[in-house]
Amino acid sequence: MRRIRTFLAASVTLGLAVLSAACARSDAAPASLRPAVAAASSPPSPSQTKTPGPTFDATVRPVLEARCTPCHYPGGKMYERLPFDRPPVVAAHADGIRRRLKGQDLEALEKWLATLPASPRGASGS
Repeated sequence: MRRIRTFLAASVTLGLAVLSAACARSDAAPASLRPAVAAASSPPSPSQTKTPGPTFDATVRPVLEARCTPCHYPGGKMYERLPFDRPPVVAAHADGIRRRLKGQDLEALEKWLATLPASPRGASGS
């Protein structure tokens, strides 16, 4: 099975390399595709490239695992009510979690919360 995956990955990579080399030559592309080839080969503008924000798994989960285990993780006494391994639960209870974090841990939570839509966040006064 591993050999098949390796073969398929190599085949796809080789196919893409051949295709991109053929398309890079504007004289090799049909006239109807030349503008598309030029657009595809030009670097994206800053507005087209979005840098992804902090993700729950990369920034918040490690903090909560360190601070809230064993209670809010599988097997813990609070896991059934408040499972902190689920992003929607953490977002909905952000105010309570904020009160228990400090420094870089709080910063990590705040950065992740800033990437969420306003409605699911736990915010003061809501």
